[in-house]
Amino acid sequence: MKLLTAIQKAIPDKKAFDNVHLKLLYSNMHPETREEVVYRRNGRSVDKIIEFDIQTNSKVKTTHYDYFNDKKIRSIDEFDRKTGKKLRTINYVLYKSIDEFDPETGKKLRTINFNVKDETKISSIQEYDQETGKIVTISIYKRDGRTVSIIKKIDPDTEKVTNWVNNSNTNFKPAEPLKPSVPTRCYDNIKKVMDSSEKEDIAKLIDNLYRNNLRFENI
Repeated sequence: MKLLTAIQKAIPDKKAFDNVHLKLLYSNMHPETREEVVYRRNGRSVDKIIEFDIQTNSKVKTTHYDYFNDKKIRSIDEFDRKTGKKLRTINYVLYKSIDEFDPETGKKLRTINFNVKDETKISSIQEYDQETGKIVTISIYKRDGRTVSIIKKIDPDTEKVTNWVNNSNTNFKPAEPLKPSVPTRCYDNIKKVMDSSEKEDIAKLIDNLYRNNLRFENI
């Protein structure tokens, strides 16, 4: 009886679970997912951990670890619990970024890039064309990580910026490339600035030189 009494005291009753802290404490007693650990070829370091929904058996999350340090997370893939299709990927290489995907087509919708020094602040957002998969819009944020500074529109075919908008809602168009100028001949300018009297003097000089059979190298 003493043993039974001790067990009953150790296990919280139903009322105890009404406490929020106890709910969190005992939430793992009935896990909603199961984990599958995938090791690298050396059999010691962890490559990734895959979580599956127990009811649907669909993939919920995959955590990829750094090759040289299996305690450091490289990226996390999150999936829809019902369909098992990828919803987003959180990357931690160099800086934090989030790739969001269309659950129906699996194509990338946009990429959110965060500040290198503060991962709570957005530095830029890239949006993708669903047909080509190329970037069509880039939104650049200010230092506060919340206010958009510039929005660039890109042609997916040429991959060139077509226009952009700053935070004052003023539309801009990219500057046209400079056309190469046609080189002018040095004597073209001489003709323009030379008056008629100078031309007559030069003509008389040439006539005198030829009349006296004088060579130019003797001048």
